[in-house]
Amino acid sequence: MSAQDFDIQLRLHAPSVGDRLRLRRPHSILYGELRPQLIARCSRISSYLRDADLLANSSLLLGGGEARRGFTIQRADGSSVRVNFTVVAPSAGHLYQSKVHYLLSARADTLVEVGCYLQGATHPVTYLAFSMCDRPGTIQALQRQEIPARRDNLLVLTRALGLSGVARNLMSFTIGQAVKYLRGMGCKFIVTAFNPLLGFSGSALHAANFTPFATAPVAYCYDKFGSYQTRRQSMSDKCTDRRAGNYRNLLVVLGTDGTSRKETRKVTTLQHLAEPAHDAPAHHLPALDPDELRRFRSRLEAAWSLSTAHPSYACEPLSSKGQCGVSSVWLARRLRQREIEATYCYGRLTFDDPAISSVDHHCWIEIGSAADAHRHVIDLTCDQADGFEEKVIYRRYDELARAGIRYEPVTRLAVDDLPNDRVWPRYTQLEESMYLKWGMQTLYDSV
Repeated sequence: MSAQDFDIQLRLHAPSVGDRLRLRRPHSILYGELRPQLIARCSRISSYLRDADLLANSSLLLGGGEARRGFTIQRADGSSVRVNFTVVAPSAGHLYQSKVHYLLSARADTLVEVGCYLQGATHPVTYLAFSMCDRPGTIQALQRQEIPARRDNLLVLTRALGLSGVARNLMSFTIGQAVKYLRGMGCKFIVTAFNPLLGFSGSALHAANFTPFATAPVAYCYDKFGSYQTRRQSMSDKCTDRRAGNYRNLLVVLGTDGTSRKETRKVTTLQHLAEPAHDAPAHHLPALDPDELRRFRSRLEAAWSLSTAHPSYACEPLSSKGQCGVSSVWLARRLRQREIEATYCYGRLTFDDPAISSVDHHCWIEIGSAADAHRHVIDLTCDQADGFEEKVIYRRYDELARAGIRYEPVTRLAVDDLPNDRVWPRYTQLEESMYLKWGMQTLYDSV
């Protein structure tokens, strides 16, 4: 394993020994307690990093090199390697986020994934992932600096990594190409954060002309085994040990065109953001457009394949059967982009009408509390039930029960939990198919 990876993991887990440190326990003892956890995580990263290096042809960069504007890397011996900047497939992005990135956590709300590929490679040698901003405080901090940031013109750079041996300026080159790509989507501003406590200097961000505008608190969370968890992972784990201290990330912003870059030059001070409050339960359920849900179903139908179907239906003719999981994930992600939180449900669908068959293994989404009989049920593949003619259900839970249509969830998952579910690999295949058929949506479409 690399010394740098080990150092990052040590810094990431150091806050977990805060209480024991105050008891004046010897540092060598504390380090001995952390060391097995660090070795386990670093070994995991190292193993997948070797696979990623092979898939990305990163051996072409042995000896170093320098990225050039003509999409080439000039090597030390004078030869050059071609570089291609393009969209990264969700399946490759999931590998990088969950197995190679130091956080070992995939973001369920990733909207855009891009990177640079070396000649002949199937995976990128540099990788960037962007999400929509889900922290109003970040947008408000920009607005207080007279920067006209909104949810529909701003993206957050949530994951960035370069594989071993990458050319020294290839990451800043990748950021520059990403800026051009995102500008075409309607993105005016890019925000990201880095943590100096982990040893990150932000040099690639500085080279790309990001401007610091705020600091934000970062809480360190650990599961019952002492392993670091991200904020999103910790939200659904009641056993999480949350260590809130005086640790802060530095937030930086970049304009994607001349006008927005002039706006970012207005920043004169650093604002200090407070810990974001947990969202209170909504007192009203958002109304969705049934016609839009039916249009979603039509688009999904065009993207379904045997690779997106549950293996139980792999030998049957292509239909909605076995597509309920991936379709529900897609819709839950889509609704989050509109600030609507949905719950992914797995369980049983039954009918009082004996002429309609039950579906013993089914997935759908719900909006609202599990204890609320008025919660909304959205099922984009309810025609899986033989004898049931409707393709899409969007009704209240209690109304469905009175009509003899009963949704009985066994498992309920938040959107952030889905990358760890077995449905996710099939979902990435659906997302890739959707992109090939419909292209990348604009930020305006997303919200």
